[in-house]
Amino acid sequence: EKRKELLTRRTDMYYESTIHKAYIHNIRRAKHFIYIENQYFLGSCHMWDKESRPQKAVQLIPITITMRIIDAINNGEEFAVYIVIPMHPEGEPGDAAIQEILCYQYSTISMMYKFIADALKSAGSLKLPTDYLSFFCLGKRETSVPEGLAVPGEGTREEAIRKSGRFMIYVHSKMAIFDDEYIIVGSANINQRSMSGKRDTEIAMGACQVNKKADGGLPDGDIAKFRKSLFIEHLNKREAVWEDSPGSTASVRSVREEAQNNWDRFVSESDQPDGHLLLYPFEVTADGQVTTRTECFPDTEAKIIGSEEALLVEKITT
Repeated sequence: EKRKELLTRRTDMYYESTIHKAYIHNIRRAKHFIYIENQYFLGSCHMWDKESRPQKAVQLIPITITMRIIDAINNGEEFAVYIVIPMHPEGEPGDAAIQEILCYQYSTISMMYKFIADALKSAGSLKLPTDYLSFFCLGKRETSVPEGLAVPGEGTREEAIRKSGRFMIYVHSKMAIFDDEYIIVGSANINQRSMSGKRDTEIAMGACQVNKKADGGLPDGDIAKFRKSLFIEHLNKREAVWEDSPGSTASVRSVREEAQNNWDRFVSESDQPDGHLLLYPFEVTADGQVTTRTECFPDTEAKIIGSEEALLVEKITT
């Protein structure tokens, strides 16, 4: 009976959803910033602004992040959320299942930016939605081809990638850092399959380290060092504002500028990005409208915003 107190109950069925609860709890209590790396990012479908939406993608992490940002806007506070996801899910990006996942991801992100933009307008703020919420992916360009590789077929995607040297770095981690104080690491994706508690089996651990700096700033323990090392690895450089004030608007704008420059070099004819962190290829207007810089991912004919496939079962793509 004592163990049942940790479980969620629906009618006569008990199930375990404490990973979802841990994310929600720590999002709500974050005071300065949140840094997330995850293989997927979709959910809170009940808040999407579209007639056709899945019934299964209801987990609350995206809308809870949005509400935490809106609280910061209403209180006149700086607050930053950095989310690193793959450029596209693993596999052929034009396949029906991947296109549907991308469509649900786009609907999730569009919902978040629209609510944030509306809150900024209501507060009379001159800040932008991207001052609070940013999405990134990882990529690199190879300058040489290892010996012994088979020659790709003419006109194939493999041939285009071989010529351009462009490769996404696949994000498979499932991790979140809150204020350099608390970290969640595990197997759970930010989608319904992982967060439901009734579908995929997942595991995660949470660790807290509250050794505050003497000057009242962010903690400076192992969690902080880990987060700073990720910034250095992804951006290939160090900046004091990223390390010491990741929740500030100055930090967000600086990271976004670096990531934008990396993306521009990534999609150019031959330039090498300075680092691996790329700004995800969305354009976000002041009123929260989300569009894409190009229709398709580099070296593909796969749409960045995806498309819905009526024949697919929702449990596959949510």
